[in-house]
Amino acid sequence: MAVSAKTILVTGGHGFIGSNMIHYYLNKYPNYQIVNIDYNTEAANPENIHCPEQANRYSFHHVDIRNAYAISYLFELYDITDIIHFAAETRSMDRVGEIRLYEQTNVLGTMNLLHAAQSAWMVDNHQPKSRYAASRFHYLSLAGAQANTLYSESKGRADRMIQSFHEKHGLDIVITASPDIFGPMQQDDELIPGSIQRALEGELAIPERGQLRNWLFVGDLCEAIDTVFHLGDAGQRYDIGSNAILDDQQLARQINALLRENFPGNDQDLIQENAILSTAHPTAQKQVLGFAPFTPFETGMRITIEWCMKKYKYADSIKKQ
Repeated sequence: MAVSAKTILVTGGHGFIGSNMIHYYLNKYPNYQIVNIDYNTEAANPENIHCPEQANRYSFHHVDIRNAYAISYLFELYDITDIIHFAAETRSMDRVGEIRLYEQTNVLGTMNLLHAAQSAWMVDNHQPKSRYAASRFHYLSLAGAQANTLYSESKGRADRMIQSFHEKHGLDIVITASPDIFGPMQQDDELIPGSIQRALEGELAIPERGQLRNWLFVGDLCEAIDTVFHLGDAGQRYDIGSNAILDDQQLARQINALLRENFPGNDQDLIQENAILSTAHPTAQKQVLGFAPFTPFETGMRITIEWCMKKYKYADSIKKQ
């Protein structure tokens, strides 16, 4: 059965998760059109999106979600049927420099999107226009175990606002909550790509055990979001499981072990390291609507390492060894 055509507004589509999701949707659903908006802070990378073969189904606009007028204009410019909302102020306080940006972007920016969707899709409270009876607002939240930061606090307030908006106005919303994500196209200063780069340069030290984190491969996240977007019940929050649970020491050992596979002369060390790691990262299989993470952590890490090696120009040096 053919999938009905949609025009999906993706916010934050030049970010790590947003860009992976856009590629996923353009490749999977030939009837879908994607309108990508991003303010292009330092957390974004426009080079993540390059799809000339799908140019007739993809457009980008440099838009700040804090600008309610710009959001409303997009609904006039396009017949937007759905929203997948990734845009958020995620940077640390020392980079943001202005504490109000968390509230303005993550809470008020989300409110702007909700009001624009309500105005375009609804006749009245709990009464969608027939054209938009299946329209949906999908929001990416954080798993409950996330550290208590200005970022996570503002995301929590946005969660509650979205839920209240659904209950009061009847807008079809779903929330997907994820653990820590890794994979290709992630920013260099994030833990895993930064650690891979230091390991490639021979500078990745093995830390103390450090923080225990739940890791999910970005390809699995895209599958989970897709599942919830199409099959989730309106008004519900869905928490996604993880591919692995590792502390910072185990993660560094895993990266060192996988990188040694690319260099000769370390076979015995690799065997010993993998023996340690085989019991260090149990896989969590929490299901979302029948979906469970399916990419083994080592597989996701190999894909990520390969991407980083190409980006940092290490692939050619390995071939010469």
